[in-house]
Amino acid sequence: MDVHITTRHTSLSDAEHDAAVKAAEHLERFHGHLIRLDIIASEEADQKEAEFTLRVQGHTIVAKERAMDMTAAIVSARNKIERQLKRLNDRQHDVRATLA
Repeated sequence: MDVHITTRHTSLSDAEHDAAVKAAEHLERFHGHLIRLDIIASEEADQKEAEFTLRVQGHTIVAKERAMDMTAAIVSARNKIERQLKRLNDRQHDVRATLA
């Protein structure tokens, strides 16, 4: 999986960058065909925002999260992507749908 981290109007500390990389690595265990993950970290006024755009074989999943801390925004956006990715994986591998 390709991981691209972009910043807008801010810069990431080493801890925040590591959190973004760990979030990308964490997502790889939920689906086998992840193609690309774009992480956009931005700051407006006093709010930090993390946006994840995940491209999976034939699908694009997007999650945005705002928080006072960039690490918290990254973790929250990762959790949203994780839920959507699990749901996509369940839909693609639903055994009951093929029996009906």
